[in-house]
Amino acid sequence: MQISRDHHTVPRLLLRGFIHKKTKQLLARKRDGSENLVSLNDATVVPDFYNIGDGQAPDATLEDWFSNSIESPVGETMGALRKGALPTGPARSTVATFVALQMVRTMRFRGLMGELSESLGPMLFANEVLQRVVAECPELKDSGADLTAWHAEIAACAPEAVRSPEPLGVLRSMAREADRLKPMLQGMHWSVLIADGRLLMTGDTPVVAVSPTGETNTGPMLLPEMYMVQVPVTPTVLLTISPFPSFGKGTLTPVEAAQVNQAVIRDCATTVLRHPDMPWPADLVLPAKRAPLNRPTVKVTASGGKPTVPTWPPIVDNAIAEVIAMLGGDPELNEW
Repeated sequence: MQISRDHHTVPRLLLRGFIHKKTKQLLARKRDGSENLVSLNDATVVPDFYNIGDGQAPDATLEDWFSNSIESPVGETMGALRKGALPTGPARSTVATFVALQMVRTMRFRGLMGELSESLGPMLFANEVLQRVVAECPELKDSGADLTAWHAEIAACAPEAVRSPEPLGVLRSMAREADRLKPMLQGMHWSVLIADGRLLMTGDTPVVAVSPTGETNTGPMLLPEMYMVQVPVTPTVLLTISPFPSFGKGTLTPVEAAQVNQAVIRDCATTVLRHPDMPWPADLVLPAKRAPLNRPTVKVTASGGKPTVPTWPPIVDNAIAEVIAMLGGDPELNEW
């Protein structure tokens, strides 16, 4: 059996709400300024994006898992949602799993993981080294040694392995973050807003988090509880999952749609997408590159407490537990 190397970072199930019915195409605009019509089958495709093998041979294990365990169970509900029907009961749980995973299966999330590893990996390595040094030499606590300077020097010498996330580790982080997000989403207030005409666009990051005052979150790993999660499902239908009470259904105004579109533009990795017969937003500005994360600063002091033993939190969702096992399970945390 032929195995496809074309992996969809956004499922066709979601993009289908934005295609031209006759041509089955969307209009794409990229950060490099190019614009072209793209078919449903080719939109947001990245070769070998979800490989869990050796990277040399085609591997559809995870792509098939997305299709069979996450997308197929929600297909009928998504069809109803595109018509404005709000999911309830068990269907809401299934959609919550789908949305949570869609927040983390993208190029945007993988890029965020890379940025975090580059910034935080050396710091965590330096934390571990200093913790062991102080444990071996307790007199350092009262010696007046500049531990912050030591920390910076150790971080600068951190091995490359802590700066670059290991591929399977990224996929496990993806699954674990979805497992954290799912119950959070399921416990929020759900509503559907419907516009009178085509107002919404989508992109390679089709689920966005927006604060009540309009700020966009930097990524799902940092999602504050007071942010609304918004999912354009067609150019006229918006699913909103919010910590604030809602009224089930309502009218999507041009102002609200513009706010969602700006979040889609800011969060995309490389590409925004729209229905071919809908104009681009008049204020669309797609910079050539995303703004990088700000690097944190660290101040280190010796603590009198005992080091904690790191553990993996339990997995809540059965489908996500399945994929964690598929990815080889969690590594030992005391091997560093």
